[in-house]
Amino acid sequence: MTSEDLAAAVAALHREVSLLYTEIARDLELTSQQTQLLCALSRRPSFGELAATLGCDKTNVTGMVDRLEKRGLLAREPDARDRRISRVVLTHAGDELRQRIRHRFGAAATERFGNLAPEERARYAALAAVLTG
Repeated sequence: MTSEDLAAAVAALHREVSLLYTEIARDLELTSQQTQLLCALSRRPSFGELAATLGCDKTNVTGMVDRLEKRGLLAREPDARDRRISRVVLTHAGDELRQRIRHRFGAAATERFGNLAPEERARYAALAAVLTG
């Protein structure tokens, strides 16, 4: 596989994942990035960690957290070691919504990629594992 082939495969996978998040987000009256932010909250990340995970600026994260906090889906908590750092945590409602998003994402991904041969799905999964460390 050439570097161009790898780049094309990564770009195609990114487009597909983005489309799935966009479809789910639209139904839930969220943005695609807000759904991704909710799904990234399995631990208590800082705003900087969320920005790095989502590939955006901390100011974008602040705006998303503000809007999701107003909907009762997130809360800010001070870091136990450094009070200058705020951590983002899911509320009960946020956790329930995250679970719904993940369930719908899994179902949509299965539908969208279900026609791939098992070895093709294994290649996508292996590529994702390599990319995410």
